[in-house]
Amino acid sequence: MFLPMILVTVTLFLAYASLLVSLAFSNVKMAELENKKITSMSIAEAGLNYYLWHLSHDNLDYCDGVMKDVDQNNDNLCASASGPGENGPFVHDYEDQAGRVLGNFELYITPPSTSGSVVKVRSIGRVNGVSPKRTIDAQLGIPSFTKYTLLVNNSGPDKSGQDIGQLWLGSGERVSGSVFVNKSGVRNDGEITGDTYSTVTTYPSWWGTKDCIWGDGIFGGSKQCQSPEIDFNQLSSNMADMETESKVAGNTFYDTSTSNGKGYHIVLKNNSYDLYKVTSFHGIDLGINSGGEELIGQGYPYPERGLIFFKDDVWVEGTVSNQKVTIVAADPAAAVNKQKRIIIPNSIKYSYYDGKDKIGLITQTNILVTRGAPTSLEIEAAMIAQSGEIKINGYCNPASTCANDHKSSIKVYGSMAHNGGLLWTHDYGGGKWSGYQNTETIMDNNNILNPPPYFPTTGVFSILSWREE
Repeated sequence: MFLPMILVTVTLFLAYASLLVSLAFSNVKMAELENKKITSMSIAEAGLNYYLWHLSHDNLDYCDGVMKDVDQNNDNLCASASGPGENGPFVHDYEDQAGRVLGNFELYITPPSTSGSVVKVRSIGRVNGVSPKRTIDAQLGIPSFTKYTLLVNNSGPDKSGQDIGQLWLGSGERVSGSVFVNKSGVRNDGEITGDTYSTVTTYPSWWGTKDCIWGDGIFGGSKQCQSPEIDFNQLSSNMADMETESKVAGNTFYDTSTSNGKGYHIVLKNNSYDLYKVTSFHGIDLGINSGGEELIGQGYPYPERGLIFFKDDVWVEGTVSNQKVTIVAADPAAAVNKQKRIIIPNSIKYSYYDGKDKIGLITQTNILVTRGAPTSLEIEAAMIAQSGEIKINGYCNPASTCANDHKSSIKVYGSMAHNGGLLWTHDYGGGKWSGYQNTETIMDNNNILNPPPYFPTTGVFSILSWREE
C-alpha cells in the first residue's frame, strides 16, 4: 500500500532536487558571467587610465609609443596608419597582482584636430576565454580656460592693502556657470548657478577681512576654497606659440599696421570678413572716428585652421555662421606699454548655438567695450585678457548725472578670463551711474570640451567625458 506513495514522494523529491541543482548551476553561471562582465569593464577602464597616464608623459603620442611618421601637415600618423583618423589596435595584457594574465584591453586612438586638444580613446576590455567584451568611448584632454564662465586672476593688493582682484557680483548680475578666482575672493549679491572656487581661505577686501566666498546672493553650486591656482603666466608662451602657428598654412597673420596705422578693424560676416586699417579714434572711449579707417579688403575667407593673429590693436564686431575662429591681438616681444588690446564697438554674435559657431578673443592687456557701443549689447565669445581687464571704456564724470551713459543690458554668451577687472557698471551712489544696468553671463557649454581653435589649456590631461558603447 505504501510503495506507490513512497515512489511518488521519491520521484517528486528527486525532481525538486534536480530543479534546485539546475537552478544552482544556472545561478553560478550567471554569477560567473556577471563577474566576467564586471572584470571586462574594469579591464576597459584600466586601458583608459593607461592611456591617460601615457599622454601625461607624452602629450603628442597618439601611437602608444610605436614609431610614427609626421607628414607635411604635421598630422602625427602611426607607422601602421594609412591616413589621419583612428590609430590602432594597440593590445595590452591585463595582469592581477600575482602576475596572472586575466585578459587584455584593446585601444584605438583618434588624435585631436589640427587646432584642437581633445584626444578620443576607445578601450575594449576582455577576460580570457569566451566572455562578453565591454567598450568605453572617452575624450581625454587638458581643461581649457573655457571651463569656467568667469576666471579672475588677482595680481595683488593696491597701495592701501586692499585686494583689487576680488570679484563682486551686484544684485542685478547673474552668472550661468562656474566662477574661479586666483589669490582672492568672491562677493556674490547676485546669482551664480554653478560652482564657485577660490584659492584662498580669507582675503582683505573693501569690507574688511572676509571668507573666500560670501555674499547675500544665490549660490546654485558648491563653494570650494583653497583650490589649486590657475597659471596666467603661461599665456605669454601660448601667445608666442600662436604667433608662430599663425604664419603656417591654414592660419592668418597680420603684422603691425604702418603708415599712421593705429590698428585693425575686423568685421565678421557669415562666411568671410572685411578688414580695415584704423587711422584715428576717440582718445577716451576708443570709438573709430568718422573717416578714421581705410579698407584693406573685403570677403576674406576664414582660415581653415581657425586662427587670425594681429600683432597690433584690433577692433572686432560682426556675426559668423558655421565658423570656428580665434582672434588674437598680441606682440609677445613688446614692452609692457606696447602690448596690444581688443576693442569691441558693436555686438559679436553666432548664427548657431549648437557648437557650429565658436569665437575666441585673446589679448595681452584689455578687452574694452567702447562708450559708444549699443544700449543693448551681446558678446558671444570666449575671451581672455591676460594682464588686463574686461570692461566698458570711457565713462562720465562722477560729478554729472551720467544720463547719456545709461545703457540697458549687456549679455555675454561664452566665458571671460581676466586679470583683476570686470566692469560693466560704474556706480557713484545717489543715482549717479554709467554703463550697463543689467548684466548676464552665460556659459557656452559647447566650449567646455571643444573650445575655439588654439584656445589655451590649463592643468594636466584628464578624462573629460566617457560612456559605454
